[in-house]
Amino acid sequence: MSNNIKKLYNDPLYIRNIENPTKDEQIEAVKRNGMVIRFINNPSEDVKREAILNNPLCIEHIEYLSEELAILAVQLLWNSIKYVKNLNDNIMREAVKSKGWAIQFIENPSEEIKLLAVEKDFDAIKYIKNPSEEVQIRAIEKYWGAIRFIDNPTLEARRCAIKIDEESINYIMNYDFDDLKIFIGDNINIVKYVYDSIDIDTILEIIKEKICKDDIDNKYMRDFLELEVLEMDKVDFVKNYGSKNAKMILIDYKLGL
Repeated sequence: MSNNIKKLYNDPLYIRNIENPTKDEQIEAVKRNGMVIRFINNPSEDVKREAILNNPLCIEHIEYLSEELAILAVQLLWNSIKYVKNLNDNIMREAVKSKGWAIQFIENPSEEIKLLAVEKDFDAIKYIKNPSEEVQIRAIEKYWGAIRFIDNPTLEARRCAIKIDEESINYIMNYDFDDLKIFIGDNINIVKYVYDSIDIDTILEIIKEKICKDDIDNKYMRDFLELEVLEMDKVDFVKNYGSKNAKMILIDYKLGL
């Protein structure tokens, strides 16, 4: 081992004191501290790779960065993307696949990149301006709480959140009566959160319209029967207004108790 290699092993910054360091000396230095690449003139691809493996943020000091090495950097550390000067689709794709939040450093991302970002991290949607309905729904499907980060969610996006978890109604603003009718039809459990702000007769009319249909699903019926906030004779209500299927679900439910 040369004297310079020994010194670089202990102090990679020593590279500054070596005139025309050899490739081995350069590699030894950047393996210990990737950031010292800024003191190396025209580093080779191998030296750049070793520097990135040590510290991906060192690409800030690499003038000519190949696509391959840019991808390596963002795969190792997602926010190193902010130092990639010549972004292309491949680099952006790998960055958001590493961490959805990387999209905050991408100007005018494509729909594909947006979808990949929220697929990786649902809350990456907070970095997306005016997301399309597809992007909104993809984020919500990952986790319903994504609705909190969407300024103007579409009706279908809001319905998606409510179908997944009734608590999402607490994060949905500016809905009107017609919207609420749809939401209660999607998930009866939201009544727990809107009970004090809507007339009980209106709630019952919405439920009546829902359970009179032959395609009423088992979960909706069971949720209705178990909804404690509605203090009423639910058995009698289903007998009077429920479809044949609703009544069969009621019988099965009572027998299962």
